[in-house]
Amino acid sequence: MVDIRRLPRAKNSFEDIRRKNQIYVDHTDLIFDFAYLDGPNFLSRPRRFGKSLLISTLESLFSHGTEFFKGLKIESLWNEAEKGKTYKVIHLDFSTLSFENKNELDSEINEILFEVAEKNGVTLSDRKEHRSAGLNLRTIVESAPSEYVLLIDEYDYPLTHSLGNKELFESYRLYLQGLFGAIKGLTGDMRFIFITGVGRFAKTSVFSQMNNLRDLSLESKFAPLLGYTDDDIHQYFDEYVENAANTLNIGKNECYAQIKAHYDGYRFHVDNDTMLHNPWSVLNFLYTPEQGFKNFWYETGGSYPTLIAKYVKNIQNTPLQTLQKTKCGPQTLSEFYDYFDVTPISLLYQTGYLSVRSEKNELGGESLFLVPPNLEVQSSLIQLYYREVRDNPLDDDIFHDFSSALITNFKKADFESLIKTFSAALNTFGYDDKEAFKTEHYCRDIIYYTLSLSGINAQREAISSDGRADIVVELSTKRFVFEFKLAKTKASEKELLDKAIEQAKDKRYGEILPLKELNRMAVVINAEDKAVAQWRIVD
Repeated sequence: MVDIRRLPRAKNSFEDIRRKNQIYVDHTDLIFDFAYLDGPNFLSRPRRFGKSLLISTLESLFSHGTEFFKGLKIESLWNEAEKGKTYKVIHLDFSTLSFENKNELDSEINEILFEVAEKNGVTLSDRKEHRSAGLNLRTIVESAPSEYVLLIDEYDYPLTHSLGNKELFESYRLYLQGLFGAIKGLTGDMRFIFITGVGRFAKTSVFSQMNNLRDLSLESKFAPLLGYTDDDIHQYFDEYVENAANTLNIGKNECYAQIKAHYDGYRFHVDNDTMLHNPWSVLNFLYTPEQGFKNFWYETGGSYPTLIAKYVKNIQNTPLQTLQKTKCGPQTLSEFYDYFDVTPISLLYQTGYLSVRSEKNELGGESLFLVPPNLEVQSSLIQLYYREVRDNPLDDDIFHDFSSALITNFKKADFESLIKTFSAALNTFGYDDKEAFKTEHYCRDIIYYTLSLSGINAQREAISSDGRADIVVELSTKRFVFEFKLAKTKASEKELLDKAIEQAKDKRYGEILPLKELNRMAVVINAEDKAVAQWRIVD
């Protein structure tokens, strides 16, 4: 029986993890590659991707040396570089502060600075409410040059949580611009500065004077700094994956495949093809495998819907199909932006809804595309689209109803109920879409998006030896194949059904490895009724 207590939880700091002998995935060799140098550094990553754990790891490293790093890759490297030296650490996590305006934000930061000053025997001449945080920070740092390290987590939290109020947003922006200007003036007096956030806010704005800021997000070697690789999952979590497989009564290899399909696929640099799992989602699944492969990222706010909702309206004329695969250039992947001018595609990329892929093109080179990295994120993106873009937005209860029904229908192989659910999906998700029932592919995509919304492992245009099936759904021991036809008239339904049956048989849809119990269905949708008109199981 596995010891579930060894899985770290969201609130665990690095030192908590090490004290409790919990699992720590060791990427500390990459930490050394930037931490041994002086100067300010920046890293952007989506929420729930381990930024706060990285900050607490750096805090421990600088304040206690390698005391908590026994056996980790960085231990000997850091001991040789620092010779046992430790530093005074100032740690500011903007997401944990309580404020409603810039003055309250300044006061909250000053509270922390006064604690740091008292701990280190520094006298701040004025009370915190009469002196800016920037000035107090200067007093503290100049009391012991080269002895301080500054760590700032979620720097853009005040900005992303004031998007509905442009005046408040601008006041936070100007405040942060001044604060980072003060920090820029102290870079020569501090051993190390590290800043994290979700987005890269324009250097000409918040980071206006920090022209020496090193953005690790733009360097390919740091792409796998946060997140779990395939090797990490096998090395550190193998027994927990086996436990999850036993709990769900599926094979271990199938469990690995489902973890990959649901939580892997993040790629953070075009020149580094390492794919990464979301650590938050993987740990939540392994901790409670009986819940199945849930959408932990969206359910716990990792998908940042409050930030995205403001901009997703801008893609109202963009088909959902386009967001499933969008061609892009390198600038989209690396640009800084102003929140009120950002392109939706760039924002979806930086917040984790889209990830980079490269494909060979007809010129012999490679083209870049942005796609949802996995089933969890694809489901989140579709939810966001149907909530914010539709003329008649849909609510959580509708998503839950479809998800629950589809999962149950597939588990029981209840074809009658499955067809009823398909018809309901066509009517619900397609009724205010003027393009929905003009083409067969558009109808198929409504079904596909509904399956993806439910976290079901579905593929469009799935390749078999003799052709491409419209939709293939993969379960642990079963494979469901669907061939769709769109009837513009009642009279054409029977002919189209026969054609779909013949096509599924002749093209041998679903007859692929690994072999599974095969269920094939021919389905005819009536454009006028906006529902499934006829269907049949294909022998």
